[in-house]
Amino acid sequence: MTSSRDTLTPLSMQTERPSRFPFAPFPIGWFRVASSAEVRPGRIHNVRAFGTELVLTRLSGGPVRAFDAHCPHLGAHVGVGGKIVDGTLRCPFHGWRFDGSGACVSVPGAQRIPPAARLGAWSVREWAGQVMVYHHPRRAEPSWELPELPEYGARDWCAFRHANRWTIRTHVQELAENGVDISHFPFLHCQQTAEIRTESLTTEGPLLHHRTFQRYAIFGLAKLWAKEVLGPLDISLCGPGVAINRASVRVGLDLSYVYVFFFTPIDVERVALWSMLTLKKVGNPLLHRILWAKARSEGGKTIDQDIPIWENKRYRERPLLSEVDGPVMAYRRWARQFYDDGLLGAEKAAAPSGTVC
Repeated sequence: MTSSRDTLTPLSMQTERPSRFPFAPFPIGWFRVASSAEVRPGRIHNVRAFGTELVLTRLSGGPVRAFDAHCPHLGAHVGVGGKIVDGTLRCPFHGWRFDGSGACVSVPGAQRIPPAARLGAWSVREWAGQVMVYHHPRRAEPSWELPELPEYGARDWCAFRHANRWTIRTHVQELAENGVDISHFPFLHCQQTAEIRTESLTTEGPLLHHRTFQRYAIFGLAKLWAKEVLGPLDISLCGPGVAINRASVRVGLDLSYVYVFFFTPIDVERVALWSMLTLKKVGNPLLHRILWAKARSEGGKTIDQDIPIWENKRYRERPLLSEVDGPVMAYRRWARQFYDDGLLGAEKAAAPSGTVC
């Protein structure tokens, strides 16, 4: 997500609900706000997420810090003209300086620093080369961590590279639900999927794993060398903000891909979708580039096909489902745990764990 100077959505709107969805627009969880490479030492990086603006910085060159963008003094945006000075973040308006915890440590000319003077600080992790911020409507500390991504940095896998990005008028819960709504795959994405079935859906707290098996569509000249292309597609959700898709097929040689999608709410109506992709090494660099480009193109095409649906559909709390639709309601029960409102109560304590279907 890049910095934006658009009209801001006030912080008070964090509890407002988009008319199309019956739940809060900003769930609890880890969300991508930048790549690690974008946040350079000594610089301030502006981002917009969760209906507000944040600033990211490394201060003295250490880990990434994330703060509310507006100074508690008279509201100046510290990312517009602010500077890093002696390991602190200096406001451009009156020169107030804030340390890595967000506490004010200097007020020019003042003998006493107001006790409540601090920038709101956010919990941050750098994960797989991305800056992840933990969102909670009451600024609670993280109750869980993102799992390891074993393919990241592994010697037998190529480096992850940015694949595609979109800004979509929808809700993050809708994006992740797409991976369990299997009946739309061979219909809407028929250029890629001929058949798909759910093998299992399991959950463990904030993690959900959906194992499927696909028969891929074959067109044109590909029919001359491949009669049938089969393979598993495993979709792992890490809270509402991260989906990890792992696919393996055999088409003369074994091919394995990992496609990671990040869903971050920008405001009450828009979500940023960003993706990165890797391929297990196949030996030939030229062949690798061709295969990576093909996977990127196919992944981008499927999202492009979904966008008109997402942006115009109406959310059905009690959808009329058929036997071929997949574990949509199991996914929705799991997703309830990420909302800090009246939906949770006893339902949160009863959130599913283990094998669901």
